[in-house]
Amino acid sequence: MAVLAAAVVLLGGLVLVNLLLTGAVIRKLRKITKESLAGRVPGSPGLAVGAEVPAFSALTVTDRKVTTDDFAGERTLVGFFSTDCPHCLPKAPAFVATARDAAADGVRALAVVVEGEKRTAELLAALTDDVSVVVESEGGAMADAFEVRAFPSFFLVGPDGTVAGSSLKPELPAAVPSPA
Repeated sequence: MAVLAAAVVLLGGLVLVNLLLTGAVIRKLRKITKESLAGRVPGSPGLAVGAEVPAFSALTVTDRKVTTDDFAGERTLVGFFSTDCPHCLPKAPAFVATARDAAADGVRALAVVVEGEKRTAELLAALTDDVSVVVESEGGAMADAFEVRAFPSFFLVGPDGTVAGSSLKPELPAAVPSPA
């Protein structure tokens, strides 16, 4: 009889744990659904489409100052790369090609290289000939302003200083029309 009572208590405990875990999964799914309906896609690279880029100031490798005001009036393609990211260096040539193609349509390009443990030389060599490059340490002004969560990440900033598109691929992110 004692074995039967112990088995019932154990089974009851397992059912209770299962119920708690199922409730946690349901809450998480509801949160993800709510965020995606609000225009914030889970796993997006950073700032949501339509968000205004917060103020920042940085220097390019050629000592040119870059600020939020530089986005005014023109579309700008901004690519974020990290020296610690194994996918960044292989995607840098595709970003440069996209930047060249976009320049024909009046889109400026800016690359941001976040320095980690590894050296920046190879990544800089792949980018500096055709695009302006900012090098910053982890937690730098631009990566913080764009709330970058993954590398490489790409943003299209509209002439009004808001994010018009974002992607994890080095193609020009499609601009999402703003609601009228």
